[in-house]
Formats: sequence, structure tokens, C-alpha cells
Amino acid sequence: MKNITVTLLIGFSLLLSSCVEEQETNCGGDSVNNDSKECSTAETDQREEVEEDEDSTVAQPIPSSETDVFEEVATYFGRWVDDSESMNELLSLRDNSVETVADSCHDDFENQDRFSDTMAFFIREQSAPRKVTIQSIASYYGTSSDLNTHNEVGLFSHPLCEVSNSSLRKTVKKVPDSGTISKANSFAKLHNQYRVGYLNGDSQEKLKLERHWGAFFGCLAYAESLSTADSSSSKSVASSVAPSGYRKPAGVKFYNDKYQPPSSRLNIGLYQFTPKYSGNINPCIKQWNSDYPTCSTSARSQGDLIKLLGSSHQRFNAFCGVNKLLQTFSIQVNTSSSKHTHPGNRNSSGLKPGANRCVTPHFYAGWAYNHFGPLQNSTGSNMKKLFSCINDSLPDGL
Repeated sequence: MKNITVTLLIGFSLLLSSCVEEQETNCGGDSVNNDSKECSTAETDQREEVEEDEDSTVAQPIPSSETDVFEEVATYFGRWVDDSESMNELLSLRDNSVETVADSCHDDFENQDRFSDTMAFFIREQSAPRKVTIQSIASYYGTSSDLNTHNEVGLFSHPLCEVSNSSLRKTVKKVPDSGTISKANSFAKLHNQYRVGYLNGDSQEKLKLERHWGAFFGCLAYAESLSTADSSSSKSVASSVAPSGYRKPAGVKFYNDKYQPPSSRLNIGLYQFTPKYSGNINPCIKQWNSDYPTCSTSARSQGDLIKLLGSSHQRFNAFCGVNKLLQTFSIQVNTSSSKHTHPGNRNSSGLKPGANRCVTPHFYAGWAYNHFGPLQNSTGSNMKKLFSCINDSLPDGL
């Protein structure tokens, strides 16, 4: 009886072992019978866990082409800035009712009809160093008029100077509050952080730089014009100065600045330029014709310049807006006078070499050339408003 019991126990043990072994085999990757519900569920759960882990650790791929890059950047900052301003000016589709040679110059703009597309494109275009055509204003700022002697400048070519109450007292007339200074400083530090990776060939860091400056120029456009672009006043001014056949497109502001002399009173478009060839657009026209000789502009008359600055897609206007920042950067990098550059660029022997200098957007117009009031806190509060928008338009803030 004892022998029978032992035999039965051994048999049961072998049978149980066989069942377990069969189940383990059926869950194996090489089994042809691994169709049990338990096995497939376990494999699916494991696969999903791996995919979740990969999503959390692997950087998202950058867009596959240059056009995809600026379109992605445009959508990214356009959404954030529009939401910050509770409007839809950057992402609204624009028609081609007013088009000039500047608007049809680049194939990249096919089906790219938003102001944010235009801004993103020219941020990318002017990120790389070039000789900036400031020869007509250079001598006012202790800078040679010979461009051959100049260091090249691009939006990403130099680090941004960190700012403080002390440094701003030497670069602007109206120093902003401490909160605004902190935000401006954070913007500079993030630029410098992303720039290090960009210079090392990191495409993700380049993308961050473009988004960073997209928020900057998007908010600046709202500060300059977009908030009131289609007001009754804007429409009235446009009607009073419109050349034959011109009608103000949506989103394009016309403004008469009563504090300016008559020759520079009229301001047009995203970044508010005067339709006067010898005025504030002159360096931009020279730069455009140098950068894009196959579609250079010959606009000289007020009527032609109104169309150039007041076109539906705002291509030249956006180009000039970015270029204005390069103009002040070029002064700061190439001047021989300490008054016209950031105090951080001074050393025991005078000034650092141009290639080793930092640059800042925050300079009084008479000291280093600056087209934009909010960047120099011209009203005492407009720099705060600008950086509040930029802070709200960056996912992690400033």
C-alpha cells in the first residue's frame, strides 16, 4: 500500500511539473502555441510598460525638414502667445490681398499663412551670423562705417548679458521693477543655456532657442501693434494714407504718433515702421537686398513702402523686426565706445574683443540704437507688460 501511495504521489508530481513547464513554454517568445489569454495579456502589459518607459526617457524627434521646423516652432509659440493675450492674431490665417516681392520671395511659405509662420521663418533665417548693414547709423554710436571691419552678428551668435538694477542704470533711462529685471535676466540665462547646446550641434537646443525667441517676438508684436491692429483708429489712419488700390489687411496696424515729427509720424505693421526710405527701415532694406538679391525691393516712394510694410503676410515687416535687434547687437559688438555697449563688456584695458562680448536688447535708443520702446522701458511700465507676456508664453515660465 505504501508503495502504491508513493507511486501515485510521484506520478502526480510529474504531471504537475509537466503542466507548469507547458504553461511556461507557451508564454515563451519562440512558442507557436502562445495564444493563451494570460500570456498575451502579460506580453501586452510588459510591452506597454517598455513603451511608456521609452516615451519618458527618449527625446521627441525634431521635425524632418527645415520647413517643418519653422512651422512647428510657429504653431508652438503662436498658441502660447495668443493664449496669453486672449486673442488669435498670430495663428489666424492671412489672405494675399496685398502682396509684394518680399511676400513671394521664399518657397518655404507655401501654405504658411500665419504671422507666426513669418516670424518663425525670419528668426531662423537671422539666427546665423552675418554682416549687419548699419553703415548709415554706425558713426552715431562709435562704430566704423566700414562693414568689412565688423564682427558678424546673428540672433544666436552671442550670449545675452545678464542684467541687474546696476547694469540697467547704464543702459536705459527708466529702470524697471525688480520682478521685471528678474524675468529679463531669466530670459537671458535660458538663451545662454540653450545656446551652448546649439553651438555643440544639438538640434533640440536649437529648437528651444527658436521657440524662446518666438515667444519674445510674438509678445513684442502684441506690444507694438497686434492688440489694436484692427481698431477704428487704425482703419481711419490707413484710409487717410492708402495709395491707390490699397486696402488695409486684417491684423496690420496703422498709427500716427503725434509725438514724432511729421516725416516719421506714420507707423505701420507688426513692428511699427515708417514708410520713408531714409528712415528707420533703411538698414532693413539694405539687409534684405543683401540677403535676398534675387527678390530685392526697389520700393522708394511712400506708396510703395506702405504696401511693403503693410502687406497681408507682413513678411518684410517681420524680417525688419528681427533685424532691428541684430542692428543694436551689432552696435554693441563693434563699437569702440564703452557708452554704447553693456558694462559687462569692459575690462582693464578698455573693451573686450567684439567676438567675446555679450549683447542685450535693453538699451536706450540714443546710446546703442533701439527701435522698440518696450525693450528700453520707454514708458516706465511697458517692459513689465512685455515680460509678463513672455513669462506666460513659455511653458516653464521665466
